[in-house]
Amino acid sequence: MSILSVSVFGTSRKENEKRVPIHPDQIEWIDEDIRNKLIFEEDYGLPFGMANDELSRLVGGLATREELFQCSDIMLLPKPVQDDIDSMQESSILWGWPHSVQQQAITQSSIDRKLTLIAWEAMHRWSKYGDWQMHTFNKNNEIAGYAGVLHAFELMGITGTYGPVRKAIILSFGSVSRGAIHALQGLGVHDITIYTQRQSTLVADQIAGIEYRHFKEGPGGEVLAYKEDGTTYPFINDIADADIIVNGILQDTNHPLMFVSDDDTDRLKSGSLIIDVSCDVGMGFAFAKPTTFSNPMFKVGRAHYYAVDHTPSYLWNSASWEISNCLLPYLPIVMGGPDRWGQSETIKRAVEINNGVIQNPDILSFQNRESYYPHEVTC
Repeated sequence: MSILSVSVFGTSRKENEKRVPIHPDQIEWIDEDIRNKLIFEEDYGLPFGMANDELSRLVGGLATREELFQCSDIMLLPKPVQDDIDSMQESSILWGWPHSVQQQAITQSSIDRKLTLIAWEAMHRWSKYGDWQMHTFNKNNEIAGYAGVLHAFELMGITGTYGPVRKAIILSFGSVSRGAIHALQGLGVHDITIYTQRQSTLVADQIAGIEYRHFKEGPGGEVLAYKEDGTTYPFINDIADADIIVNGILQDTNHPLMFVSDDDTDRLKSGSLIIDVSCDVGMGFAFAKPTTFSNPMFKVGRAHYYAVDHTPSYLWNSASWEISNCLLPYLPIVMGGPDRWGQSETIKRAVEINNGVIQNPDILSFQNRESYYPHEVTC
């Protein structure tokens, strides 16, 4: 069976993105026949203390970033931008985080160039009965929450151990939120309440010392919180009372929830901090939009809003280790080509665009595209 070749990128055109897909210290874990088909970017190992000559002895070769787009079947590139997509040869394969549901231009280029996108954000572990078990890159998501809290607190010059007691609320309880909790507790914030769309008694793997509450969408689209007696009240009341608000919710892009509308911004507490780790433009908060490491925060009324959209890069070495650890078991499968992909539910379901044909219906609905190729935008 032929094995597809892979270009492994070590740099990104995305500002301040420092994560790599394969940690240099894990390269020797890979079988030699697979390693020989991996072409790494020159200077890939330098930030980790591995020189080019040492790296070249372990893998199939080294190439410049520009050459990588031309020399392999698969582009292993964590955070592609539009220029990366445009640099790929027609019918190439991208394996990374394209976020093609929200990225209409990347989707269009992938259609036009007949690219295949295997999306990390769509990689999940499934049971033999087809039930969802966990996200493949859950540790990276934990680091996102952890690093977001660390960075935002540093920018604000605050900690929970010293200064006034701070009350934190967290929206949802997935991997992002779990990482945020570890950071908050480590920084001395202990008044933490988690709000989920599940009833509090149904939340698994609860962390001791944390209060769990329930919220849901009301009939008019407003978000309501539940009291213990089952009565409801506007969720904005609790948000307005918090010093720290961490958003870790995975929004339904076809039906997003709005926690803070334009009319509610004046209710936010003076000096409060919103850490929107799971930021989607215009979702959750009327003012929601991704920020960058260069300009990570802006003011909303009396509150501060932080939404760096790739916070794990703040802890790039640890994040690279966790990404690599999750990725390596799937490397032979992806390199085995489409026939092997079909034997893995994780990879099969992560193919969002296949030779230019959209496989993920969420892309079609969110971007108002026709269901058949070339998937023209209808409005």
